[in-house]
Amino acid sequence: MSWEGFKNILLVSLILISGLLTWSYWFYQPTYNETENTNYVQEKIFSNLEPDEVVKPTKMIYHKGNLSYGTYSEEMITQAINSIKKWNMFNFQDQSSKYKNTAAINKFSEKDGFIELIFNDIVPLSFYKNYLKIEDNELPNVKFDRVIIHTDNDSIYFVSSEKKTVIEASVDKSLIEDFTKEYARVENLKPYTKLKLSETNSILVPSGEIKVSKYDFLTKATDVKSFKEALFIRPSTVKQEGDIYTDGLSIMKKNPKTSMIEYKNLVVGAKDEKKLETHILQSSIEFINIHAGWDTRHRYASLDEFSREVAFRLYIDGLPVFNEEGMTEIHLEYGTQNVKRYERSYFNLVDEPLDQSAVTLPSANEALKSFKNGMGKQYDANKLTDMTVGYKLIYDDNSGTTLLELKPVWYYQYGGSWMEIPEKDLGGLMDGLE
Repeated sequence: MSWEGFKNILLVSLILISGLLTWSYWFYQPTYNETENTNYVQEKIFSNLEPDEVVKPTKMIYHKGNLSYGTYSEEMITQAINSIKKWNMFNFQDQSSKYKNTAAINKFSEKDGFIELIFNDIVPLSFYKNYLKIEDNELPNVKFDRVIIHTDNDSIYFVSSEKKTVIEASVDKSLIEDFTKEYARVENLKPYTKLKLSETNSILVPSGEIKVSKYDFLTKATDVKSFKEALFIRPSTVKQEGDIYTDGLSIMKKNPKTSMIEYKNLVVGAKDEKKLETHILQSSIEFINIHAGWDTRHRYASLDEFSREVAFRLYIDGLPVFNEEGMTEIHLEYGTQNVKRYERSYFNLVDEPLDQSAVTLPSANEALKSFKNGMGKQYDANKLTDMTVGYKLIYDDNSGTTLLELKPVWYYQYGGSWMEIPEKDLGGLMDGLE
């Protein structure tokens, strides 16, 4: 063999060996049994929160005669739900069969003298019972999205229009009388208007123009390596190439533009994976608490049991904060047992805003007209399930996420998704001073 031929064979062999080593370095996956015990490192990143600090009502409505009054004041709503948690509840009864459809349950919820505490999405009673004083040994296996206080008798209700659920429980009437004196006071609430969307669909919204603050916030970011230490089973085996981290079992990608990470567990779905024993809402809160991953202003936002997804969203002044890239959300997706995908930002807002100014938004009625005009013939009144003022998180491409603007905007929930009503469709913000 010639010297040139020998060199060619040697060169090809070295290339093959190099390729094999590189593949093993990045993609070697041990068997599932090696990863079954997913005890994540307890890296403390931001804050811990108790489950009932995350899963709490975000709106309170009082019905008096044909009128409704409400608030999204986090302070008032927190005081109200904390009072309810102290009540002894007993004699839980499933009254769902009395109400034939969603419209009937909604009509029941808006009876004269009822106070509704409304959650963003369904909550399993089996989860929430841990934060209530319940005397019954057995409870109906149901989910609710509203707690309703009947101010004229001794009943409390756990209700869901979506699940067609009405569960009644008894409490000491004196407790409800005290609650009524404190929270059924219209002078402390704002008038609400019912917008009739169709024969079977309506929504309650604040009346008149909405005065709200606009904010500028600085942020505080954490090193992404803290998430590497927290999320990977054996952080010392993790390899980094640019903005990608992997150990062959999981992969984490960093997005420097939006200051977000996406973590994926590549072995979730293996046939040996055990079934999750706790509800995914409870498991999600525990998962985030392991690495203290909360901004204290995060709240439970949504749950999809079919796709096994849970989301939490940032709230400011009792209002939701939205962003097209998902920068205000913590999103988890589950396999059978473990977290399959985890997406979130790696920054928090500082405690106090850098700047604050007052603005006035058009009424919900005007916002609805703009929305319907924008949709045209595609508008389906039965797909519109809610409207709210929220904050749009805006960041500058040049400065990144160091300085963020929170701009008040009307949002609508249509077909299960939240979207903004563009400012141009509303004729611009109407500046005003408090």
